[in-house]
Amino acid sequence: MLVAALSRGVYIVETGGLGYPNTVAAYIVAGEKYSAIIDTGYASSARRVASAIVESGVASNLRYIIPTHAHLDHCGATSELASIFKGSRVYAHERALPHLINPSRLLESVKSIYEEHILAAMGGMKPLDESLSQVMEDGEEIDLGGVTIRSIYTHGHAPHHLSIQIVEKGYIATGDAVPSRYPFTGYFIPNTVPPKYDLDQALRSIGKIFELEPRLLLTPHYGPIFPSPELQGKYEEVIVGSVELARRLINGGGGVEEIRSSLVTYLTGQRVFSMLHPYIQSAIKLSALALYQTYKSST
Repeated sequence: MLVAALSRGVYIVETGGLGYPNTVAAYIVAGEKYSAIIDTGYASSARRVASAIVESGVASNLRYIIPTHAHLDHCGATSELASIFKGSRVYAHERALPHLINPSRLLESVKSIYEEHILAAMGGMKPLDESLSQVMEDGEEIDLGGVTIRSIYTHGHAPHHLSIQIVEKGYIATGDAVPSRYPFTGYFIPNTVPPKYDLDQALRSIGKIFELEPRLLLTPHYGPIFPSPELQGKYEEVIVGSVELARRLINGGGGVEEIRSSLVTYLTGQRVFSMLHPYIQSAIKLSALALYQTYKSST
C-alpha cells in the first residue's frame, strides 16, 4: 500500500526509501481547498510518491510541497513533484531553498559520504525552478481550507530544518528534529548528520515540539507515534548519551569506527553491526561520522 489515512485528511505515504519499506515516510494534508505534502522522499521515489498523491485523491488541488529540510531522503523528489503537479509551489526554510534550486553542493557532499550503490539508489536530485520556490518563515501559517498548517523552525539536525504543525489536528510532522524509530526495531537512532551537529539546538527543538502538546508526532523514520513526557525524555537521553559517548571516545584517541561500534551496542543492544537492517547500518554510520566531525574539532 502506497498511502494510508491516519485521520480524515491526513495520510502517510510509504516512499520505499532506497528500496526498503517502512524507512522513509512523507505526509499528505488535505483541506477543503488545497492540499500539501510534507517531505518528498528520494528522487528515486518520485513516481511512487506521485502515485500516492493521486491515490489519496488530492492531485487536482496539491498546492504546497514542503520539504522539512534539504537532505535527499526528504527533498530528493521535490523538483519532480513540482513538475508533475502543475500549480504547486515549494515552501521551505530560507536556507534550504538555495540547495533545492541548485543542488550541486548538496550532491557533492552526499557523494563524499555514501558508497556508489547507495548513491545510485537515491537517484540524485534535479534542480528546482526558482520561480516555484517560496520561503516559509518561522510560525508562518497556511490555510488549506478548514485545516491550518504552521511552520516551526527546529534547528539542530540541520540549520535549515523546519517541522510542520497541523493545527486543528494537534499533529506535528517532525522531520528529523527527533530521533528515529523504525517499525522493525524497538530502539531509537539519533539523527546526527555531517558536517556538524548542534546538540543545544537539537534539545531546544525537541522542547519546542513538546511544548505545543501535540496529540501525534508524524515522523519520517518511521510513522506516527504518540507523544508523552517519557518519550521526550527518551529522545533527549538518546541524543545526549550518544554525544557523551562520542566525546569520551574522541578524548581517548578513538576514531569514527570506534564510535560506530560503540553506538551499535549503546543504541541497539547488539554487538554485530552486520546483523542490523541495512538502513539502520547506514543511519549509525552517518551518526558516528557526524559526531566525530563535530567533536573532534573541539578537542
